[in-house]
Amino acid sequence: MKALLPITLLLAFNFALVAAAPALGEEAVPTAATAGTAGTAEAASAEKAATAKEEGGTEDRVVVGEDLFIKEGDVVDGDAVVTGGDLTVNGTVTGDAVCTGGDLTVGPKAVISGDAVAIGGKMTVTPGAVISGERVCVGCGVPGIKSFKFIKKTGGEAGALSGRIVNAAAEFVFFGFLIFVALLLTVFLPRQFGRVEEHLAGDFPRSVLVGVAALLLLPLIMLVLAVTIVGIPLVALLILATLISLLVGYIVLARVLGRKLVGERPVMLQILVGLLLLHGAALLGDVIALPGGVLETVGGIFVGVGWVILIAGSFIGLGAVVYSWFGKRTLAETVAARAAKKNKTGDKPAPA
Repeated sequence: MKALLPITLLLAFNFALVAAAPALGEEAVPTAATAGTAGTAEAASAEKAATAKEEGGTEDRVVVGEDLFIKEGDVVDGDAVVTGGDLTVNGTVTGDAVCTGGDLTVGPKAVISGDAVAIGGKMTVTPGAVISGERVCVGCGVPGIKSFKFIKKTGGEAGALSGRIVNAAAEFVFFGFLIFVALLLTVFLPRQFGRVEEHLAGDFPRSVLVGVAALLLLPLIMLVLAVTIVGIPLVALLILATLISLLVGYIVLARVLGRKLVGERPVMLQILVGLLLLHGAALLGDVIALPGGVLETVGGIFVGVGWVILIAGSFIGLGAVVYSWFGKRTLAETVAARAAKKNKTGDKPAPA
């Protein structure tokens, strides 16, 4: 899913630039066609486009991170859009031909019923090509604009580098988010945070058992609520409460581990050390995977281990959150309540 983010952003930027082309300034592209033959070319284009539509062709072609070649005889019944690659048209495009971050080449047999647009790359129109719409070249020849080329197909993997970069960036953003949430918890809810930590550090086995029980029971509880009309709104609330509790529990576990490693240092330092210990494998894996090849496989193993640790650690922390009844009780109060309940059960007379 992460890999979809750069594709979405690039396509949105692509279409935004096309729409803003007049404002950015259009550059006319010289062709061999004369003013006298323009009308004839447009008539021929309309006739060929109508024929192509009747015969049928492929729908819009949108490509990211690789080249697109529309050969003679091919028909694209719509727009041909390339981001981060070169677009070569020698067939029929009934819509627009748009190339962002690459070169647009219009061959002698090409028929483009709409506009031909090149953004951040060169446009070459061969004599004999028919373009009914406008020829727009934005930022052609300007250094630095052809920046989408970094995702161009390399080693047979389209957009692989961009995907690895986004994965690594997302991992570090998530790590920063964890630190931010930890800061909020220690500043605004220090008492509740401390009580959850007390339960996790003071009664770790029971916290783990409660976490495992929550892992097994939560799906069943949600299923039961989902089949009842009254319980459907509660499912959303339960999911939200669970996610928040998992996040809090993971950060609490980080502080417990950090305190054991660095001792009685500032709270945020303890949490930072603990988060690096818990999430370090995932961070390191994404960095190792950046060059690709065998290192990508090695990095993937590290990332997989990191996410296993994340899931397990979150549910262990969730156990401590629930065990402390969401930070409302100290460990001494929990132990006292459990002892009182045990004594009360033991005082009941045995059945005759």
